[in-house]
Amino acid sequence: MAIPKEHLSTGQVARLCSVTPNAVLKWIKAGKLTALRTPGGHYRIQRDMVKSVLGEELPSVTRLMEGRPFLYCWDFNSVEGIIQEGCRDCIVYRARSRRCYEVARSPNDAEHAKLFCKDSCDECSYYRLVKGQRPNVLIVTDKPELRASLSTSCRVSDYNLGFADCEYQCSMLIENYRPDYVILDCSMGSERSRDFARHLYADPRIQLVKTIMVGNRGQFPSGCDREVFAFVELPFTLETLDALRSDLERLN
Repeated sequence: MAIPKEHLSTGQVARLCSVTPNAVLKWIKAGKLTALRTPGGHYRIQRDMVKSVLGEELPSVTRLMEGRPFLYCWDFNSVEGIIQEGCRDCIVYRARSRRCYEVARSPNDAEHAKLFCKDSCDECSYYRLVKGQRPNVLIVTDKPELRASLSTSCRVSDYNLGFADCEYQCSMLIENYRPDYVILDCSMGSERSRDFARHLYADPRIQLVKTIMVGNRGQFPSGCDREVFAFVELPFTLETLDALRSDLERLN
């Protein structure tokens, strides 16, 4: 049986959703994705089916409150979705640790290409679009008590909060609402937490994301210091996040 070109392999779907091929296989076996089998026994998923699942799954997940579409400066200034070559040489694109206007304020901004900069950031269309927006925070946990404590915090109005309880839901939310911070509950298990952090770190859709692992003493995985911004013992509150953000601003 010939497989039409509009069908994707599990690897292609995995890259599209920023998960592992094994995760895609689990979705197929759970009935979340319908797939064909090639004569060689490989799965193929119709492209429109993936789009349909992305669209149908989002409303069933607790979505980010007033979440915003996410743009990096190189996305904003791209032409028909193609990043301009000069952007690739800029320290903002290469380092991907701070936004362009944050680098512009630094005394060590010599490598900032400033291809689209005006006389000041206040005159920049991109800066006017993103300044003052509340950070998007995605909390990944299956613990109702952590969800409830963060949802009812008196500081919740300072953030756009979203929740997911598995890799699949997390990827679906990231597709449309790009988090600035991911709060990752380590009670899901050391190995799973480490893999989760590595996938988030490698996800090209969220190149400036800061992953914060929260848990009890002894729950934190090893071998993921590069991928994790901070390890915080419970209880975790939005005031804790405020303090971490202040520390980051001082470092910058």
